[in-house]
Amino acid sequence: MVQRPSRRRAPEAPVPFWNRLPAFMVYPLRGTALVTLITLTLCTLVRWLPGLGWLLSLLVWAAIYAYAFDILRNTADGRMEAPEILSDSRNGMLLRLLGLILVLAFAVAVAFALGGLEIGLVVLVAVVLLQPGFVISLAMDGSLRRALNPGVAISLAMRIGWPYLAAFGVLFAMQASMLTAANWAKGLLPPVLDELALTAVTIWGLFATFHFMGYLVYQYHEVLGYAPETHGDLARTIGPDQRVLEEAEAHVAEGRTDTALEILRAEVRSRAVGLEVHALYQRLLARSPRKAERLDHARQYLNALLLEKQDRQALALLHEAVQADPDFVPLTPEQGTQLAARAQLTGQPQLAMELRVAMLKAWPGTPDSPQWALDAALLMAERYGRDADALALLEQALARCQDDEPRRRLLAAQTAIQGVVQPSPIPPAPAVG
Repeated sequence: MVQRPSRRRAPEAPVPFWNRLPAFMVYPLRGTALVTLITLTLCTLVRWLPGLGWLLSLLVWAAIYAYAFDILRNTADGRMEAPEILSDSRNGMLLRLLGLILVLAFAVAVAFALGGLEIGLVVLVAVVLLQPGFVISLAMDGSLRRALNPGVAISLAMRIGWPYLAAFGVLFAMQASMLTAANWAKGLLPPVLDELALTAVTIWGLFATFHFMGYLVYQYHEVLGYAPETHGDLARTIGPDQRVLEEAEAHVAEGRTDTALEILRAEVRSRAVGLEVHALYQRLLARSPRKAERLDHARQYLNALLLEKQDRQALALLHEAVQADPDFVPLTPEQGTQLAARAQLTGQPQLAMELRVAMLKAWPGTPDSPQWALDAALLMAERYGRDADALALLEQALARCQDDEPRRRLLAAQTAIQGVVQPSPIPPAPAVG
C-alpha cells in the first residue's frame, strides 16, 4: 500500500508584536539567554585586570554584540527560544555589525563637527529613526554596503508601514527603561556590585532590543521578502520572489526584456531576494548592453551565492564576470581571497591568477596583497611560462611591501624565477694536454 504524502500545513501568522510586548522584556531572563547574560556580565570584570584588561574587555563586548545579533537572526527565522552561545557569529557578520555601528557613529560625529548643532541633530535623529532598518538589512542579506545605504532602510520602513514607527516607539521605551533601571541600580548598590548591575541591565536591554528587531522581521517577512528557516520551502514558494519571477518571465516572453530588467532591478535594490531572482536578473543582463549594471549586480549575486555556500555557481559567475571585465573584483578582499583559493583548488588556475591580478589593482594596500602577488606570479611562471610578467608583478609587490616575512617570500620567488630566466653560463671544457 502506497502512503499518501503528508500535506504541509501553512505556517501560522505571527502574533502582532504589540500583543506580546511583555515577552520581549522577559526574553533575556530565560534559558540560554539568561545564562549568557550572567556569564558575560561577570566576564566584564576583566577590565580591572592590569595591562591587557582593556583589550579583554573589548573582546567581551564583542561577544555580547555577537550573541545579540544571533538573537536577532534566530528570532527572524521564527525561533522564539534563545540561540546557543555564539552559534552563528563566526562568519564575519560580527565585524560587519561593528563596522555598521562605527560608521553611523562617525557620520553623526562628522555632522556635529562640520554642520554645527542644527545639522548634527538632524543627522542624529535620522540615524536613530533608521537604525532598526540598518540592522535589519544587515541581518537579512549580510551586506554591509547595502545596510549603510539609507535608501534601503527607508524602503524597509515603507514596506512595513506605520508599525515601523510604533516599533521605533517600543525600542525607544526599551532603551529608556534600560537607562532608568541602570541609574536606579547605580544609586542603591555598593561599588563593584553597582557596576555589575549597570552592565547586566545594559546587556538585558541589548538582548531584548535585538529580539524585538528580529521579531519585526519575522512578523513582516513576506513584505520584506525574507524566508524564515522554520517555514521551510513553503515560505519561498508563496513569497514575493515567485510573483516577481512570474511577472518578469511574462514580460520576457512578450519581448519586453527592458521592462523585466527594470522590475528585477527594483526588487534587487530594495530587498533581499532569492538566488532564482538573482540568476534571472544576471541572465537577462548578460543578453543586454548594460555591462556596468551587469558587473555591479554580479558582485551582489556573488555575495548571495557565497552566503548560501554555492561555491560552484559562484566560480561560474566569477568566470563570466572576469571574461567581461578583466579588472572585475568581488565586493570584499576576503571574498576575493576565498574565491581565488577555491578556483585553484578546483583546477581553474587561470581564473585564480586573473582574479588575484585584478585584486592587486583594486586593493594594492591590503595586507593580503603580497600573498596575492606571490601566488599569481608563481602561476604565471610555473604554469604559463610568463616569467617576465611574473617578475614585474613581484617587483611591484616588493615596492609596496614593508613586512619582513612577506618580503622574504617575494624575494625568494623573484630569485627562483630569475634563475630560470637567466641561467648560469656553462663553464668551458678544460683544454686537453
